[in-house]
Amino acid sequence: MNTTTLSRLFNPGSVAIVGASATPGKIGSRVVENLVSQGFTGKVYPVNPRGGEISGFPAVTSISELPGPVDVAYVLIPADAAVEAARELAELGTSYIIVSAAEFAEAGTPEGRRREDALREIAAKTGTRVVGPNCNGIYSATHQVSIGFNTAHGQRHRPGGVAILSHSGALFSTIMLRGKEAGMGLSAFVSDGNECDLDVLDYLEHFAGDEATRCIALLIDSLPDGDRFRALVRAARAQSKSVIALKLGTSAAGASAAVAHSSRMAGSGAAYRAFLEDAGVGMVQTVEELVTAGVLLDSDEPFPAGGRVGVAALSGGAGTLVADAAARHGLAVPGLSEATHERIAKIAPHSHIENPIDLGGGYGKLDTPTMFSLLAKDANVDVVVYFYHPMHTEEERRSIAESFARSRKQSAKPHVVIAPGGMTDDERSIYRDGGVPVISDTETAMAAIAGARASSGPGEAEQDDVHTSPFGPGLSGVLNDFDSITLLAEAGVPMAPMAAVNSPGEAVKAAAEQGGPVVLKGLLSGVAHKSDLGLVVVGIEGEETIRSEAERLFGLGAERVLVQPAVHGEIEALLGIVHEPGLGYFLMFGLGGVFAEAIKDVAIVPVTASAERIRTALSRTRLGAVLASKRWHRADSTGQFVAACQALARFARRHGEHLEAVDINPVLITRETLVGVDGLVVLSDKDSAPAN
Repeated sequence: MNTTTLSRLFNPGSVAIVGASATPGKIGSRVVENLVSQGFTGKVYPVNPRGGEISGFPAVTSISELPGPVDVAYVLIPADAAVEAARELAELGTSYIIVSAAEFAEAGTPEGRRREDALREIAAKTGTRVVGPNCNGIYSATHQVSIGFNTAHGQRHRPGGVAILSHSGALFSTIMLRGKEAGMGLSAFVSDGNECDLDVLDYLEHFAGDEATRCIALLIDSLPDGDRFRALVRAARAQSKSVIALKLGTSAAGASAAVAHSSRMAGSGAAYRAFLEDAGVGMVQTVEELVTAGVLLDSDEPFPAGGRVGVAALSGGAGTLVADAAARHGLAVPGLSEATHERIAKIAPHSHIENPIDLGGGYGKLDTPTMFSLLAKDANVDVVVYFYHPMHTEEERRSIAESFARSRKQSAKPHVVIAPGGMTDDERSIYRDGGVPVISDTETAMAAIAGARASSGPGEAEQDDVHTSPFGPGLSGVLNDFDSITLLAEAGVPMAPMAAVNSPGEAVKAAAEQGGPVVLKGLLSGVAHKSDLGLVVVGIEGEETIRSEAERLFGLGAERVLVQPAVHGEIEALLGIVHEPGLGYFLMFGLGGVFAEAIKDVAIVPVTASAERIRTALSRTRLGAVLASKRWHRADSTGQFVAACQALARFARRHGEHLEAVDINPVLITRETLVGVDGLVVLSDKDSAPAN
């Protein structure tokens, strides 16, 4: 890891503002004022054609008048002029250029793309790094540096351990308003913009090695390189840092592989969630959850992977509400340990206390501070939650706040206060100073705890010794059933036996060898869904019938006819591979059959996922629930299905970029067998070379 490449961006010794203005209220004026207001002690060079003085600094009239290279130049002028300014600054030896202007590639015009390409070329040729374009700028609370025009750029934020890397610059102000309320400490913020040069992975690499940062929070549209991202998350974890993410947008998967059920059913939002969770990144859904999780993770102590919640409230109803919300987010509210019960018995015999603890129960010597201590010391509890009630006097509420903050300090376990009705500023400051976030929404609190918990346990990726291998010659695009099933069976996926024949007579012979009723499928190049064209005949037998149907299929243009035994199953499942640009390949599985897309009960995991992660994802589907139910008496069905998933995942890992999608639907599961019947493999448009 290179942890020094961006150090001068966030801690510069000199800053030039191209487009600075002496007119109060203008963006060019605000940027200079924001920089000065943070206590920046480096050199400041406003650049304005009129010269004069701006915020107490003499302005130079052009870039050529700068006394030499600067660490950071912030370019405020319109897009066309910004490109020329960037070129001039780069030739001068500027280390970093932040281009704030819009009307680049995001505009969707040839002119915008040309401008962005020009910036990319400047960076590549000169070594100057470019932030943006189309971004708000950067902020470092660690080094008291603000270079940007957002409202939040003009405010001083509490230094702390949360670094925010965002594809949305405008959200900075919203995040920091919420962050101030929750007591979040900021390490840095960067608005990524269009990422013509520096991207979110470069910033992730920097903050993974930044001493002041404990939690890296991502607000992302997309990731450019899944493999590098996974490696950087591992590197951050090795430095005892957590990574959490709020994914922006859930657009549908690309239409290039839409012939496969699996590709139509997996949106990029689902793929990103599966990828990030598998990489050990905690997922959140809202800004509120992002801030809360950041506060929880900004600690010298690693967040407990168990995520077991101990709850205290002044009413049984409130405790139940918290427990219900915890369950919705996969968090346990366990019973108190035997040691805790023994302690309770010594202090207050005959007191029947359980988690959640009802603080209004009147337990005598077990006062509120003692209750907090019981939860915090309990071996079954990882996170302590207090549901706030404004029922005491102001003095009593202050005392409760102090005891809860003290419990947080003494136990080193995360503590959270849920206060739907709010509280006084005095109380809030006590909690904040004690490292305890105050959250107004129960659901947000539980979601943030779940996200923080997930960030503490990245899964181990499956590894292969084989290198990426292309498919054999003559295979491209949408493969027919015979080629698809052959490849899948060779990869170890259990598939139904078959024979491809060239005449009605050969079909009769193949059916006789297989015995029993058969299925005939007409194979036609480029046709994925044969039943729509009448190219599938199911469950026929008898020499005359088989010959007649085979003749009909050849008459419809079938190049060959596939003969398979008619297989029946009690459960129809779907198993497939989908591809997400930038992230790679994913397994998708769940209930299958003709209604698979209507039901959409599927799980999705990266093809690098471990068997344990596949099994866990399967358990969350209806298919997994059926296979694990007591009414399904075949104990190894789940294991066999997971093994089939692993075989297909190895197939995807082996063929890498040469594969577009795989669809096995249905996979028929009986109490005796598990077998794929229909297989569809879609290859990418990349050149194939002889292999296999």
